[in-house]
Amino acid sequence: MKTKINKFFIFILITFFSLGVGTSNALELKIPKKKDKSASNVGDLKDSKLRFTKIFYESSLNILEAQFHLFNALEMNDEAAKTKKSIEFAKNKKKKEGKKLTNSFNAVSDNSEAIEKALTKEAATSAEAKVHYAKALPYTVKGMVGAVQLPKEAKSLLDSIKADKMQMLKLKDFVKVLPKIPGFVKDLTTMSKLVIGGAKSRDVKGADDANKALGDLD
Repeated sequence: MKTKINKFFIFILITFFSLGVGTSNALELKIPKKKDKSASNVGDLKDSKLRFTKIFYESSLNILEAQFHLFNALEMNDEAAKTKKSIEFAKNKKKKEGKKLTNSFNAVSDNSEAIEKALTKEAATSAEAKVHYAKALPYTVKGMVGAVQLPKEAKSLLDSIKADKMQMLKLKDFVKVLPKIPGFVKDLTTMSKLVIGGAKSRDVKGADDANKALGDLD
């Protein structure tokens, strides 16, 4: 009799622990895994950086090309030569991304200021100058199409970088430039309107089309 009772209790215990293990595993499977916030931030940063750099480099290259032709129209040969070097630097795949960003940003900014000062009513009025001037117009419009998108993308990228101290050190060139992007775009807009307005007053080929395209961006 005792043997039967003992066997019965052993059976109960085995069944209990078997059920316990099964229940534990079932509960474990239902517990949601915590999301890796650092991995998520890295992904957001990568996407933001890719969007910003693509728009910035395409836009700045177009603006630099426009400025190169404008300097030729204005017979500012030294400035044209420097701008050509800036274009080559931006296209050089061996150069570091941060350095290209800084170089293009500074070159476009300095050129914009120089062109605004030089583009008086008397400048670039010869037939030869108008040919160079006309070449600048499509690049100006294409550059501005990208430029107007930059402030939003710059803010998004800067927010992602600030969320990671390591990335702030790694992307220090971006951290310096990104807060300046709104002012950069504002200055570009001023220069572009001046350039296209000047093209209209000089009766430069393509001026009306460029004016309409730029107006559509407002």
